[in-house]
Amino acid sequence: MLDVGTGSGVLAIVAAKLGAPFVSAIDVDPDAIENARENIVRNNVGQIVEAHVRDLTQPGVPAADLVTANLTGTLLARHAAELSAAVKPGGSLIVSGFTVDEKPLVLDAFDGTFALTESAEEEGWWAFILTKP
Repeated sequence: MLDVGTGSGVLAIVAAKLGAPFVSAIDVDPDAIENARENIVRNNVGQIVEAHVRDLTQPGVPAADLVTANLTGTLLARHAAELSAAVKPGGSLIVSGFTVDEKPLVLDAFDGTFALTESAEEEGWWAFILTKP
């Protein structure tokens, strides 16, 4: 699994606790990675989760079966190509953290590359599960 824009590392930690064999958590913010690393240690998942300062737009990000990205709709749309490249064929991309106004932008950004498998809303915030053929 790859967690893009990991922030505090919560999605990476939950994935490890739910059985993911390996999770790579990346973020461009060194402070976020420091916080994520502290949380990884606190939750005893250091043998499964690695956190690194890394920009998704830099070459060499390995593809994963599952990619999560809890980002704004604008960032999701801007980095749709890089996120798509990070998902292995047959894999899934879970995007979240966008508003109802950003839904069309996000859907358009991934149209033709992914199939929308599921969507959910909570208190005005949206998430999609997208599957790559």
